[in-house]
Amino acid sequence: MSKLVVEVGMELDKNLIFYHEMLVKHGLILSFACITHDLYYTKETNFDNMTENQIKNACIRIRKLDAVIGVNKDKIINESEIKEKEDELIKQGFKKVFDTIKLDFQYKKPEWYNYIQLQDIKDVGLLVYWENKKFYELPLDQQRKELLNELNSYGFNFKENELGVDKLRTLYYGKKLYSKNQNG
Repeated sequence: MSKLVVEVGMELDKNLIFYHEMLVKHGLILSFACITHDLYYTKETNFDNMTENQIKNACIRIRKLDAVIGVNKDKIINESEIKEKEDELIKQGFKKVFDTIKLDFQYKKPEWYNYIQLQDIKDVGLLVYWENKKFYELPLDQQRKELLNELNSYGFNFKENELGVDKLRTLYYGKKLYSKNQNG
């Protein structure tokens, strides 16, 4: 198995409803939907020259979920628990570096393990995320190629040389930054 799993996060140019209807038309079921508010804390002072995954791994994420469909509501933490976690991180010397809000819609077929995710992320844009367990054994470039081909089979039209958007690097630098692997 490759040491790294490829996840593509491709930029979309139409609205969420368009892609929702396209995925449903291709037989996928909306199985999860929510508004996600992620707070990222770190002790890192500089993310220059770091990959998306390195930035993510340098942070502790606190996640708030609202308007949830398809999630075990017992796993949702309340505002007081979130505040308590934030206070504890600050006491330990962490600082808040990212505060993101996104609409998150996940689609799948009943037999699938993974989900195709449509995410409309504030200050980043509308993206489709996809990784697939059945490709984990393939070399990284082949994983990426298979993921894009599979997305295209559901109505997307991505080219093999098209890069995906790195969410945290985009937020950090204040401009869109791209790479081949949003998990890399």
